Amino acid sequence: MKEFIINIIKQNAIDIIWIAILFFFGRLILKLIVKRLTRIVDDGDDVHTSQKEKRAETLGNIIVSIGNIVIYAIILFMILNVFGVDIRPILAGAGIIGLAIGFGAQSLVKDFVSGLFILIENQYGIGDKVKIGSSEGNVIRITMRSTVLKDEERKIYYISNGSIKDVINMSQQKKSS
Repeated sequence: MKEFIINIIKQNAIDIIWIAILFFFGRLILKLIVKRLTRIVDDGDDVHTSQKEKRAETLGNIIVSIGNIVIYAIILFMILNVFGVDIRPILAGAGIIGLAIGFGAQSLVKDFVSGLFILIENQYGIGDKVKIGSSEGNVIRITMRSTVLKDEERKIYYISNGSIKDVINMSQQKKSS
């Protein structure tokens, strides 16, 4: 078994080295992209610095997670290809599965994308007093899937980000007056 592995490594050493180089180069580019995007998120508005940092950190973590998945998938396919595995059926199957999951998880994707835009556009932040639809209260948590409000009667409202059409932010209103 050892001889078999050593022979495969000898035969494919250059390809394996290139895959390793591409892996580290991909990770470096991902880090540079995240750094650049976090600077863009810090757009100079009058939001408190710690809120900017939290927003930038959240977006950075999301981008790094998605980027890592893409990088690892590409590297896995390259390694399988080096060892003679035909990756075309795998890619076709992954495409079909991705399409099925996309249709099945439409609302989840909608919530995720809406949450991303809420964070990027800084529509509201934790501690802001907002009115979303018929719910009004202070924002106590924002995730990629939902926003959580607490009203004056201490009732908690969980609102999926995909269902948010209009937001009235009373806190930003007070700051700009």
